[in-house]
Amino acid sequence: MSNKKLCAKRLVIFLLLAFGLAWIPWIIMNKVCGYEEWFSTNHYALFAIPTLYAPALANLLTRWITKEGFSDMKLHLRLKGNLKYYLAAWLTVPVISVLGTVVFNCVYGHWDLAEVAERLTFEKGLAAVLYVLGIGPLVAFNTFGEEFGWRAYMNQKMEPLLGTAGTVIVGGILWGIWHAPLTVEGHNFGKDYPGYPYVGFLLMMLFCTAFGAFLMWLTRRTDSVYPAAIAHAVNNSGGGMLGTILLLNGVGDAETFRPDFAGSIVMDIPLFLAGALALFLLLRKNNVSPTDSE
Repeated sequence: MSNKKLCAKRLVIFLLLAFGLAWIPWIIMNKVCGYEEWFSTNHYALFAIPTLYAPALANLLTRWITKEGFSDMKLHLRLKGNLKYYLAAWLTVPVISVLGTVVFNCVYGHWDLAEVAERLTFEKGLAAVLYVLGIGPLVAFNTFGEEFGWRAYMNQKMEPLLGTAGTVIVGGILWGIWHAPLTVEGHNFGKDYPGYPYVGFLLMMLFCTAFGAFLMWLTRRTDSVYPAAIAHAVNNSGGGMLGTILLLNGVGDAETFRPDFAGSIVMDIPLFLAGALALFLLLRKNNVSPTDSE
């Protein structure tokens, strides 16, 4: 079997496992327990938390099923010479969020620092920043389950088949689709928006493609899964909404704010630019991971 065929075989097995091990319990729990009950409470943590590790488990099972072995798993920290990438993993998402809110304000809102000061004291703003920057790296174990699958395995098998740009695009679309059983229940964008749930699916695919490019770049530069897990955790811990909390002006209550499709695209312009930059850097280096050997 050629290297590319072996990569394709392993990729298909991985994707079937990564989707099946998450979707089957999610769909069952959505129907039996109700999304709000099982996801928003800790009553079903024994069943819910392991699904976050479905891509990681798919990585391990695919290696075992196909007799690939367990080398090059990107589990070393590799801190030497890579601290700047760990710093980028920690700070980039909050910076992008702030820039996105600035862009959104310029298009839809207005600038009124008095309004910001009225609804957000210095202490609350500082607390939000410290919470996001402090808690993100500490809960990276929650996002490790995804990153050990997507970045440390899927990308490595996909890139020899589709190239770097194809891996970013197709990998991002698949990652976005993977969230579908949660998106349809309102996890990412709620349910009260035009085009529900298909617009939500599209937004997730766009977000995951751009963000995935950045995470792939971090993984490539460090040859480690941990920076991507940290950046992902910072985003999930509120980093992606930090700019909204701090700077949103002229568009109603910042606490309950949800942009529509066009507003989401505008707010994510800095993210799309960061993803494009990450893809450019990946293509410039063109260090495609070696294909598997039999």
